[in-house]
Amino acid sequence: MTTSRNGARKRSQCGLPRDQAPSSFTSILEDLLCAIPGAHAAALVDFEGETIDYAGRLDPFDVKVTAAHWQIVLAEAAGSPLGAPRQITVRAHRRSYIVRQLQPGYALVLVLHPRAAFAASHRALQEAEARLCAEAGWATSRTTRWYCVDVETEASDRGRPARLRGAGGWQPIEVMGSMVGLGPREKGFRIRLPSGAEMLLVRERMGRWFADEHPET
Repeated sequence: MTTSRNGARKRSQCGLPRDQAPSSFTSILEDLLCAIPGAHAAALVDFEGETIDYAGRLDPFDVKVTAAHWQIVLAEAAGSPLGAPRQITVRAHRRSYIVRQLQPGYALVLVLHPRAAFAASHRALQEAEARLCAEAGWATSRTTRWYCVDVETEASDRGRPARLRGAGGWQPIEVMGSMVGLGPREKGFRIRLPSGAEMLLVRERMGRWFADEHPET
């Protein structure tokens, strides 16, 4: 069995017509939506409340108004004695929201099912943040980073990795041990590639795999 995000991204594109041309941020936002069950839309918003780009199945106007509103909330929270929050997570009656500051004045806003925000993958959020910052040319001091990867599992055990896509093709995996202390229905492994590189590999509860090192390096 192979886990990949390409098919999921195509399904996420089946929403309302866009009111602006796709940018280099579009596919990053689409991948994030695919990685978080219950996510309806995502937007990258600037310090003036203007949406730089967005993705999802909701009306573009509604997404942009929502992103502008949460940017105001984030700016107001930054003026509190506790300082600027790294992330705000809110569950409301009809929807839930994640507002994540990427740089001073710039934020990632997600609109989700009411019960989805507090279960959202922190690894997927970290990967999206790193990719958005890299694309925008922003420096970031946050060192924790996960990469979504394609994995083939053992035919007899879909929870155990057998091959990893990277460095131009599929590579066999040597499982060195298992990880403990993960979330419910998550599995983690310490693995070694033929090159001798070692990394952590985690299968989240929805079947997506993340590595703590980029498989191309």
